[in-house]
Amino acid sequence: LVKVDQEETRDKMKVKQSKQVRKLMSLYNHTFGFKTPYRVICDGNFLQAGLDLKLYLKEAVPALLQTPCNLVVTNCVRKELSKIGDAVSGASLIAKRYECIRCQCPEGLARECIQRIVADGNPQHYVVATQDKVLKEALRKVEAVPLLYITGNKGSGRIALDPPSAATLEGAKKREKEKCSASPKEIKTIKRKLTDSEDDKEEEKPSKKWKGPKGVNPLSVKKPSKPKQQVSAKKKRRKHKKKNATNASTSTPGA
Repeated sequence: LVKVDQEETRDKMKVKQSKQVRKLMSLYNHTFGFKTPYRVICDGNFLQAGLDLKLYLKEAVPALLQTPCNLVVTNCVRKELSKIGDAVSGASLIAKRYECIRCQCPEGLARECIQRIVADGNPQHYVVATQDKVLKEALRKVEAVPLLYITGNKGSGRIALDPPSAATLEGAKKREKEKCSASPKEIKTIKRKLTDSEDDKEEEKPSKKWKGPKGVNPLSVKKPSKPKQQVSAKKKRRKHKKKNATNASTSTPGA
């Protein structure tokens, strides 16, 4: 029963961890432009910790990030491991099998080499895997640098993803504001389009024809009344004609 309970709690922890990792990596993907497969820079401390806890990193890292990953080292990491000697011979062999980033660091220190690569906002979108506390504190001051580290003991060791740093969260806020606000170039193009549209409207307006002063509506004008004298003269003529007609009808021949 105790073993069953332990297995159930481990499964629950894995599900919870996978959700958190997906959420965190979606921040780097959508806000800072990370793309899969991720390129993961491993330092010597991380490789040695994986050996000590018997973790096969090429499987454990992609399993954590839930996507294919390319594990890489820098030339300085290889040099540093070779200088230490037999104590880290296993990690040195692993580093030689990984893809190597050719750097030209004069000092040959892995810590400073990785800091140079991810400086100025990590433009090449690397994930950094390290056990170096000094390096982790330095990289937390740089935005958009996902950090992996190994935790636990032998037989129960696992890889974890560090929460986003304050610099990363601040950089994400700035980028979101930039997305919402228009850039100076966009503002110029908008103004140019507005002025062009106004000019087109002015050209399309038809020129008004001058019609001149409006005349009087003939329907609204009253006809001039005829003079009374003419009306009375006409009436007299009509009466005279009627009288003549009546006299002619009354007068019979031979009377």
